[in-house]
Amino acid sequence: MRWSRLAAVLMSWAFVSTTGWAADKPNELTFQLYRGYVIVVRGSIDGIKNLNFIVDTGAAPSVLDKRLADKLHLLGGPARLSVFNKWVESRRVVARNVQLGPVQATELPVVIQDLSFADNALGTRVDAMIGLDLLGQTPFTIDYESRKISFGPINPTFATIPYRRGLPYAVVDLDIHGVRLGILVDTGANDLVLFESGLKNCRSSIKKTHAVTWSNMGGEMGVNEAQLTDAHLAALEWGQRVAYVLQDRGEQPIGFAGLLGTIALRARRVAFDPDRGVVAWGPTNEP
Repeated sequence: MRWSRLAAVLMSWAFVSTTGWAADKPNELTFQLYRGYVIVVRGSIDGIKNLNFIVDTGAAPSVLDKRLADKLHLLGGPARLSVFNKWVESRRVVARNVQLGPVQATELPVVIQDLSFADNALGTRVDAMIGLDLLGQTPFTIDYESRKISFGPINPTFATIPYRRGLPYAVVDLDIHGVRLGILVDTGANDLVLFESGLKNCRSSIKKTHAVTWSNMGGEMGVNEAQLTDAHLAALEWGQRVAYVLQDRGEQPIGFAGLLGTIALRARRVAFDPDRGVVAWGPTNEP
């Protein structure tokens, strides 16, 4: 598992709309949007309602806050999490009766972590980070304009790219000057992040501009802002793009070489369709 750039010194935050599941629209769930990309919805676990869930398609498995796990008296075995460029100790447990809108699981294997860093970053309590292990039961669309998640068939006019089967997250192909990289599509991030160790064969197409420092629950990390040239996302030409190169020392998670925040698609709506194995979006906010 990996963690998004969620706690990267968020100096300001804003939320829009209310959060809830409308009984008259059972396939629709409203959300609050923090920092322009962090999606927070209401859900329940084992009868405890009005919990705050971050929708994070990069979380695999989903993550439960330690405070809530203690309240539920959940016990489990040890686990280790990959947090970008380091490992942190955790616990693996089973959460019962997890519900997010119309999506639910009687038993959901999760890992336990202290999510207070997210509380501090967003200014609101965070009880869990929910990934595709729960959300991937059915197609769903995130509408960033109306602040709603709808469950069901996605818009057939959206642009689509396939993601790799057999992984607990959606990994798509990013081609940089003929070099193909697996990139995790992440609703919990707002940038294109590439791991330094995965760029050995395409460094000539990546021009680093300046260094910056990010921080999350794994501590501080060094990244370099960079410009990509001759980039393609699956079969779609991307041309030049801004990316952030993480100095990972070869410790990135197996199965992908970077993260693509859904906000970086510059689309009003983004969808995941596990039935067809595609990520979709449209319309875009750029020509």
